[in-house]
Amino acid sequence: MLSSLLQHPGVLSAFVTDDGGHLITAAGEAMPPSAGVLVLAHATLSAASEFGRRSGSGDCIELVQHHEGGLVLLRGLPHRHALIVRCEAGANMDSVRSHAATFQLSPAAPTQPRRASASAFNLGDALHAMPAW
Repeated sequence: MLSSLLQHPGVLSAFVTDDGGHLITAAGEAMPPSAGVLVLAHATLSAASEFGRRSGSGDCIELVQHHEGGLVLLRGLPHRHALIVRCEAGANMDSVRSHAATFQLSPAAPTQPRRASASAFNLGDALHAMPAW
């Protein structure tokens, strides 16, 4: 299913992760993110959910982030998993979001998740970093 996301123009890679920084599955040519980045993706979804609950909107289902180097879709999945889709800046995010909404975790998901690469930065520094703007 992840490979079908790559058929959308502008989609570079897609990953499924759990909240412990384990890479469950990956598609695309990009190197998988480090364990620290995977945990940070979960922390971002968790913070957005907390904001939504406190503002009366409920849990966060997905986020689309616009970065200097492109777009990232973060989508919460059952069992504390998340889908991360990296896209070029010009990708049709409506199409990518619609496709991502149909993604289901495989019942035959590996019981031993693949380990993401070692963290290349201090996660504590990333959580307290100030944006460039």
